Amino acid sequence: MDMTTTAGSAGHIARSRGGFLRLLRLSISSHSIYLALIAAYYAGFLTLYHFRPDIAPSNFWDVALGFTIFSVPMMIFGLAIMRLYHVAVHIKPERPLPALIKDIGAYLSNPVRLAHGLPMVFIMVMFMYVFVELKASIPLLNPYSWDQALDHADRVLHFGTYPWEWLQPILGYAPITFAINVNYSIWFAVMWIVWVYFAFLETDSLIRTRFFLTFFTAWIIGGGLMAIWFSSMGPCFYGRIGLTPDPYAGLMDYLRQANETVPIWAVAVQDLLWQGYNGDQLVEGISAMPSMHNGTALLFVLAAFRVNRLMGWILAVHGGLIFIGSTVLAWHYAVDGYVAAALVLGLWWLMAPVSRWWHGQAAHAEFAEAISPGR
Repeated sequence: MDMTTTAGSAGHIARSRGGFLRLLRLSISSHSIYLALIAAYYAGFLTLYHFRPDIAPSNFWDVALGFTIFSVPMMIFGLAIMRLYHVAVHIKPERPLPALIKDIGAYLSNPVRLAHGLPMVFIMVMFMYVFVELKASIPLLNPYSWDQALDHADRVLHFGTYPWEWLQPILGYAPITFAINVNYSIWFAVMWIVWVYFAFLETDSLIRTRFFLTFFTAWIIGGGLMAIWFSSMGPCFYGRIGLTPDPYAGLMDYLRQANETVPIWAVAVQDLLWQGYNGDQLVEGISAMPSMHNGTALLFVLAAFRVNRLMGWILAVHGGLIFIGSTVLAWHYAVDGYVAAALVLGLWWLMAPVSRWWHGQAAHAEFAEAISPGR
């Protein structure tokens, strides 16, 4: 991705047109489409809990603080990786570390980037509060009941053989499983790198709008409505919830054995989630269908190819390994990934005309004009 920084010119733009506060006001207006989307999401959440008084939501400030404590370091990490790429590829300094520190300072002091990105940070906090609450409430809203149907669909779609059984003879070695698990775990870092890149763009971009509209609608529909309707726990919990025969017992035995040789973090996280489900841990939120790990990994690929083909191919490899990891680490049925991919592809296509329409509206056009380098 082309990650140039022009803090000086951006600062001149901000000063010559009323300063940072004016840019921020215009930016908030240009983000009103997302604010309306999140407001509708929040209203639906409040309506749901009005009719389900037996489910008490957590304190907003506690969740927001927890999300901020977790996400801000991840944002900073994502920014550091992103700017390291820029410094290494475009600047190529003799002293990389001082150059990187200077570059990050210039990036963070750029008023246009801040005005563009800060409203999105607020929107993300609001979104995550509702999402976390809904995900933790899935077994109360709709007790897990789809695992057998999804298991059957996997078996039928793959000609009577489970995907993990196809892959195990090739990938069923502890070092390979470890590498797949590492790739699966860095999904969070990849998400924040892509998210920070698009959130804090210095220029107006149709791809940015299309990315975030797809991102939020995919999580609202897939990670919310569909996750509740198709309430399911995933292969790693199949036997634990008493379903028999358990076709994933052999896979889970292998993962636990591999974990004794090299760290397979999926095993420990699955144990924590199971304890949370039973009320023994604070970690909550199990949902298999659809796989938003897979869906968002595909979204990263779609957006990246519109910016830089090399980044697109790198993220395509990452996304392919995410799909493999979701099955061989027993997180998801393969059909979870197929459905998520179909959802994201459909929304990505749908949000193209929506993005063009929004860019023609005065609420967005005024901010776009204010940050235009030619003005």
